[in-house]
Amino acid sequence: MKKPVPKMRRLTIPALLCCLPLAAAAEPTVWHENSSIWASQADVTVSGRVLDDKGQPLPGVNVVVRGTSNGTQTNSDGQYSLTAPENATLVFSFVGYTSQEVALNGRTTVNVALGSDTKALNEVVVVGYLSINREQVTGSVSKVSQEDIRRSPVASVTEALQGRVAGVQVNNSGAPGQNPIVNIRGIGSIALNSNPLYVVDGVWTSDIRDINPSDIESTTILKDAASLAPYGSRGANGVILITTRRGKLGKPAINFNAYGGVQNIPKTYDLADTQKWADVTRMMYTNAGQTPFAGAANPPAINTDWQKALFQSGRVQNYSLGLSGASEFANYNISGSYFNQKGTIVGPKFDRYSLRLNSGITRGKFHMDQSAQLSRAFTKRVNGIPFIDVIRMLPIIPVYDPTTVSGFGFGNTNQVTFGTNPVGLQKVYNDTNTENRLIASLAPEINIFDFLRYRLNLGMEYLSFQDRTERKYGQAGGLRMNEPVRPAELFEGRGDRLFLLAENTLNFQKSFGNHNVNAVVGYTEQKNTYKFTNATAQGFGTGPTYYWSLGAATGSSSVDGGTRRWTKRSYLAQVAYDYDDRYLLTGAYRHDGSSLVDPANKWGDFFAFSGGWRISKEAFFSGVSGISDLKLRASYGELGNDQLPEYLSFGLINSNVNYPFNGTVVNGAIQNQLASKNLKWESRATTNIGFDLGLMENRVTLAADYYISKTKNALVNPAIPFFEGNVGVNPYTNLGRLENRGFEFQLGYTSDPQKDFRYGVSANLTTLKNRVKELAFEGQNYPGGPSGVARTEAGQPVGAFYLMHKLGIFQTQADVDAHKVQPSAKPGDVKYEDINGDGQITDADRRFTGSPFPKLQYGLNLNFGYKAFDLTAFLQGVQGNDIYNVTRYWTDRMDDNGNFRADLNPWTPSNPSTSTPRPLLGGGLNASPLSDRWLENGSYLRLKNVQLGYTLPKTLLERVKGIGSLRIYLTGQNLLTATKYTGYDPEIVGAGPLARGVDEGNYPNLRTVTAGIQLGF
Repeated sequence: MKKPVPKMRRLTIPALLCCLPLAAAAEPTVWHENSSIWASQADVTVSGRVLDDKGQPLPGVNVVVRGTSNGTQTNSDGQYSLTAPENATLVFSFVGYTSQEVALNGRTTVNVALGSDTKALNEVVVVGYLSINREQVTGSVSKVSQEDIRRSPVASVTEALQGRVAGVQVNNSGAPGQNPIVNIRGIGSIALNSNPLYVVDGVWTSDIRDINPSDIESTTILKDAASLAPYGSRGANGVILITTRRGKLGKPAINFNAYGGVQNIPKTYDLADTQKWADVTRMMYTNAGQTPFAGAANPPAINTDWQKALFQSGRVQNYSLGLSGASEFANYNISGSYFNQKGTIVGPKFDRYSLRLNSGITRGKFHMDQSAQLSRAFTKRVNGIPFIDVIRMLPIIPVYDPTTVSGFGFGNTNQVTFGTNPVGLQKVYNDTNTENRLIASLAPEINIFDFLRYRLNLGMEYLSFQDRTERKYGQAGGLRMNEPVRPAELFEGRGDRLFLLAENTLNFQKSFGNHNVNAVVGYTEQKNTYKFTNATAQGFGTGPTYYWSLGAATGSSSVDGGTRRWTKRSYLAQVAYDYDDRYLLTGAYRHDGSSLVDPANKWGDFFAFSGGWRISKEAFFSGVSGISDLKLRASYGELGNDQLPEYLSFGLINSNVNYPFNGTVVNGAIQNQLASKNLKWESRATTNIGFDLGLMENRVTLAADYYISKTKNALVNPAIPFFEGNVGVNPYTNLGRLENRGFEFQLGYTSDPQKDFRYGVSANLTTLKNRVKELAFEGQNYPGGPSGVARTEAGQPVGAFYLMHKLGIFQTQADVDAHKVQPSAKPGDVKYEDINGDGQITDADRRFTGSPFPKLQYGLNLNFGYKAFDLTAFLQGVQGNDIYNVTRYWTDRMDDNGNFRADLNPWTPSNPSTSTPRPLLGGGLNASPLSDRWLENGSYLRLKNVQLGYTLPKTLLERVKGIGSLRIYLTGQNLLTATKYTGYDPEIVGAGPLARGVDEGNYPNLRTVTAGIQLGF
């Protein structure tokens, strides 16, 4: 298919160079250059002590022989010792202090005092394509320290972000290999995804699951338009910048980190045993005037605990090994890791291997960085919805039954249930995914002048994948009642995706007196190609041994596949200006052209501007004591969201369709997807007002923001009938509007790190109000969740709950007669409100009740240290959201053959319950899924992470040659949760973007206890 899209030239070969290791070529040059110099000089042992400007010893100071990688670090008393040529020059450097160079001139003792460097204390953050001092940032930018990530033994960095940054909501699950759902400042789209963009060492990606958290140096979250505008059509949902570790000056360092532990599902349901189940089931049939089936009338001597059969102790382990180092001219970091997770239910698991190589080289005005990670991940997926089926299965059914075709027990006419055997489904249904991924970048730059620098950033992400599903004979029909027995089947899907990126930028940075300018202009191109082939075949015998090969199939088969591409071309500009470090202005503009949008509207313009005033720098503020920094800031901008499916602007034709014509089957073609005409860019306009406050020399910090984010031209795709010629993706149109608004607060305190007792506190709080302002036409709505329990409609949050309102339980016939609108009801039935007043209870009596969005999100991080001991505790929670509990629906519906809660106490004439109705087979409105009976408070407070560590003193380690540092630690995750929610876990990933508050058997988060070691050589 030929398409009028921006073209991308000459990128493939340069991008492949991203994998070349630079340090290997650069480092020998350094050593060879110095070997000739050292040959004529005698080596001496130099020792001394390094103090700060207050006379206190400084541990961890880098002491390096200039021009080499020969160096060491000071110990806890500030002392050092190394061998160097007698006339060498030593370089002393430490973060936050001014570096010093001292010529030996034959001396063997050199003591140094380092003074504080106020400029170094100003943290530098990357905002778009500029590096700016933290104090000069005018947008809403948050940074998560590598230390916080290091103290969270998790599979991915996104898990470690949960609760640590205001405005960032992370919902996780315990399923091995599953990605958390991340939203920054709410959901900004209805039909498109709201996931943020990740930029890893300059490479754009949407998936960082396979990035080893131990490799990460810093993580920065960009939240407002001022910081996001440089990313244009990918900035609307926020951006997370990840920088991986590089070698540091000093001797080559070897680091080994390892941890291992056990995982468990923290909560189980107290389900009915055989006797209690039979009692309730007989009542259910009797109230319906029917005879119970045999297993309920006379239950067998079987009492299966299905949770015990399905749940197990999981295991998690991680090993990382790294080698790094640097000289004045080059740096390198090589690391490898292995992560393994065995699931807490029978079957699922996740394995990941990764290898990273980062390097850099500097020669005069030329500098080049290289970054590459190669990873392989294997996931054995969760099959079906086991956390629902484990509730539905009857206690009178055994887990294993040799009389069935599958060898597993399931429902029959004597033990009626339509639940699926969850143990059997995990054991005999083999559904796996294997991914090999390379993400790499190569970034040469040259200083044309002291104030002008050119940079070329070449990036690539290559992904090859294989999905494979093996279904043994009898699995379908052998695990669930009344399902037909099907032949053995094999599905195999293979494909790959190649993303290429080329960015050319020119950076200008110069001061004119008190006027300081930092600006960049650039031209970029991106290209993404996705190819796939799927094949399904049946007929591999009846077992027990199977030869799983598509060519061995004896039954029917099918094949499909395709190729999808998109390209993007962009022009950008960004500038940061300040006058005397007091008055700050920034602006950014990006002009994007994309093949994903209608050709007539493929170019979009995105921009932002912001300003800041550092009041604390004013002369009139100089006499104010205690306040070290005070800055006001404001921003406005418009961003885009281009996360569209490919080829929407074209009608798709299926050219391989058989149709009977005049008594003969002929091959023809049909249109199966209508074109989405005149698509425009979905844009998001954001206003942000905030301030930054520092007290007590910035040991106390407070950042506060108020934001309003409005999505304009939101893409919606209302359903189109099949007879209109659309059986694929519904056509999109720009007729929606959304709004998110809220407050964000980030508070922190850090004590003096040089004292024996150290402590720190950080807390964040976020409010969020989400509203749909407009859809395609008045009255339009989008249902979500099972039976449409959630609905997206103008005036309501995305995925708000739309349910009938329960008023109580009818206690007498007089109650039924007085209510009038439910004349067929009986005492013990649920009483509903007649919302529309038409004298009957129907689907029209639903109302909006409850929101899936928390009114408050918060986190609290506590850090304590005493000499060699350290203790951290992290709490996280949400307040004010609701959850539709599908699990509770199955335990309490009492109209279908499943199990019940052990404490279920239904209405009877002798037990006039006001909360639980009578059991009734086919129970009508009593068991309606559209009732707010199943809606619960989703608020919770969780002790997310606790870690106790001990670092062996350097004085002790000095006795063991070669070991530079050793820390051991014990960690507990998800140890305690305070909540009123009755499901397995109040932290859910939802049932899709339009049903984010529906718990449809979500895999719960796990209680984890691990022990680990961090070793440095």
